[in-house]
Amino acid sequence: MRFFKTSIVASFFIAFVPCLVFSQAQIADSAGASESVKEEKSLFQANAQLAMSSADYQVTAGDTYALSFYSNGTSVSYTITVDSSYKIRIANLGSLNCKGLSFLQLKQNIENLVMKNYPLSVVTFVMLQPGIFKVVIKGEVSAVHEENAWALTRLSAIVAKAGLTEQSSTRNIKITNQNGKSKICDLFKARRNGDFSQDPYLRPGDTIEFFRRNRKVSISGSVEREGTYELLADENLSDLISSYAHGTTKTANLTKIRLIRVSEKDEKIQKITYLTKSDIDKNYILNDKDSVYIYDWHEEQPFIELKGIIKNPQTGATTNDAYNAASYNIYRTKIQFFADENYSSLIYRIRDLFTVFSDLKNAYVQREDQKIAIEAQKILDEPQFISPYLVQKGDELVIPYKKMFDDNSSGLDF
Repeated sequence: MRFFKTSIVASFFIAFVPCLVFSQAQIADSAGASESVKEEKSLFQANAQLAMSSADYQVTAGDTYALSFYSNGTSVSYTITVDSSYKIRIANLGSLNCKGLSFLQLKQNIENLVMKNYPLSVVTFVMLQPGIFKVVIKGEVSAVHEENAWALTRLSAIVAKAGLTEQSSTRNIKITNQNGKSKICDLFKARRNGDFSQDPYLRPGDTIEFFRRNRKVSISGSVEREGTYELLADENLSDLISSYAHGTTKTANLTKIRLIRVSEKDEKIQKITYLTKSDIDKNYILNDKDSVYIYDWHEEQPFIELKGIIKNPQTGATTNDAYNAASYNIYRTKIQFFADENYSSLIYRIRDLFTVFSDLKNAYVQREDQKIAIEAQKILDEPQFISPYLVQKGDELVIPYKKMFDDNSSGLDF
């Protein structure tokens, strides 16, 4: 008997507890759902207020409106829902085609229609809830999918939800409407220049296609606006500095521009090149993922000695000097270098100092008691060649005289 009672109690406990847990879960789910409904309702109300106050709001399928007016002293109220035909019936007064109308235009048309039939009436026309629609997102995204939007959703608001890849462009986005008409948009122009035609409102039936970017590069240092920017096809170093970074600061040192370029085969491999103002003037070509740093005049840099058959570091050489065998001179000057700079970078950077009588094939570095062949000619002839030597403080770069003929000037051959 005791066993029977115990079994009944145990059975009751086993049956009751899951019900209790389930009931509590239902209450929790219900509370969560209730909060979600409240938030959604609050959002709809806020959107409705925004839609009625915006001259840009375009009537959209799914919109719900409330119309009230007096008919022969009696208050009459109607709820009007816009369907995909965009034709709405206004009580017993007639129909209106609201496609392409803004909320304010529709409101004015309805007020005119009511007042035409009831001249002394007071008309109230408000939005209860804006329509929600879906747009398709495809192209350079993680997966083709749909996102919810409403008539005041701009293209830029969809980007965060689009699932863009590392290669996605935000400057080459195609929007195709339900009639097949397409438009290419550039969100950078919208953000930087305030050109909102490049960041349009979305409409029902829109398909948004993201394409692969061209190049994305970064710039920092002595510029007005540091950042990472997506360049268009014909834009390079000069455009990056002037248009994107808004120019350099007053103390920018344009003889010291560091370019870090990653290898296309292995991103762990980086090549550092140092550019100058002449490279800016030539609009030096940039690659995807390049990083540009412009030094400041206040940043002190170590230097090496450059000597030999080079142009006058102060005045340069004229064309006649370059081809006059009797006009060569031995010059000495200081060349600043950068941390971890390779001789490939330094030779390229000072290339304008060389003349036709500079023997670049036999150029060398004197490093204490060690004489290091530097292959300067190969560095200039083969852009992909990287010298195995880094520039070090105390180095002396020597440029011998290149004998064009037997001129008995062996004394100038270092």
